[in-house]
Amino acid sequence: MTNYTFLYDDACPMCQGYTSVFKDLKLSDRLAFSKVDGTKQPNLDLDRGRHEIPMIDTKTGEVRYGLDAMTTAIAAGIPMLRPIVRNRIFLKALKPLYWLITYNRRVIAGTKPPTEGFDCAPDFHAGWRWAYVVLAVAASVAIGLPATILLQGFGLALLAGLLKSEVRLAFLGHFVTVLLKATLIAASIPNAYGLMLAAIVAGWEVRRRL
Repeated sequence: MTNYTFLYDDACPMCQGYTSVFKDLKLSDRLAFSKVDGTKQPNLDLDRGRHEIPMIDTKTGEVRYGLDAMTTAIAAGIPMLRPIVRNRIFLKALKPLYWLITYNRRVIAGTKPPTEGFDCAPDFHAGWRWAYVVLAVAASVAIGLPATILLQGFGLALLAGLLKSEVRLAFLGHFVTVLLKATLIAASIPNAYGLMLAAIVAGWEVRRRL
C-alpha cells in the first residue's frame, strides 16, 4: 500500500474526483480537509495547503504540495512515467494551468464553503480570476455562442449581476462558467432541443450558485 495521503478540498467536486482516481489506482490514500486535525500534522502548512493540495508521507511525516505532490505520487506508483512527470520543464509548463484551476476551482465547480470544519478555499486572486474569465469567454466564442434568445438572457443576467453583486469578479467567474457550459451543450445538440437543454442547465446552475 502507498504511504501517501492527499488532503483534498471536499467542497470541490474536481478535487474529490481526481483524488479518487489516485486512490483507485493505489497511488495514494486521501483525507478530506474538513476532517483534518492540524495539531496532529506538525509539518503541515495549512495556509499553503489551501492553495496547493498537500500530500503527507505517513511514514516520514514529509509534506509535499501541488504539482510536486501529484507528480511524486505518480512517479512512485508508475515508475515508467517518472522521466516525464518529474521533468523540470514539464512541471514548469503545467504550473500556470495548475494556478488557473486552483484559484478558480470554487467558481468552476460552483460549490459553497463547508458549514463546519476547516475551509480550504484559496485566497481570491484577481489576476487568475481575470485570466479564467477571458479564457472562458474566448472558448465560448470559439465554440459558437448560443442562439440569440438564450444569449439575450445571458446579457440580462450579466447586467443584473454586475449591478447587484458586491464582488463583481466573483460573479463574473460564476457567470462565464455557466455561459461556457450552456455553449457546450448548445453546440453538442445543434437544434431546439439543445437550446432548451442549455437553458435548463443554465437556470439550474444559476439557482444552485446563488
